[in-house]
Amino acid sequence: MADRLSELEEAWRRRTEAVSAETPPLISGGGGGTSDGMEARIKALEDKFEKIDGKLDKLAEATFDLKADIAFVKGKLDAMPSSETLGALRGRVESLPTIPKVAGLLAIAVAVIGIIDKWPVVVSAIKAAFANP
Repeated sequence: MADRLSELEEAWRRRTEAVSAETPPLISGGGGGTSDGMEARIKALEDKFEKIDGKLDKLAEATFDLKADIAFVKGKLDAMPSSETLGALRGRVESLPTIPKVAGLLAIAVAVIGIIDKWPVVVSAIKAAFANP
């Protein structure tokens, strides 16, 4: 940060020396007018002001666009679910049956349906097993 500050100070010093070399000094003393070099200085300042003014207008437009973008993002964030809601949703998702659980339940259901379908055969086989000692 200090290096950047010293670079800026050096650039400012060089620019100030260059402007001083470009414009004639004001006349002092001797009763003469002191505005001989002022017209060139004022013109240079006005030109620089025009550049700065254009840059400020662009910066103001960019700032306005940035504020609109920030408002949009804030609106989206406000619509997002809270961590509490996400935690509750996670708990519900974790309690859902997994594929192995569903496959096990399906196998049990198929076995029960098979037993019910063959119930008379199963009953007679059980009777036969206990009837002959």
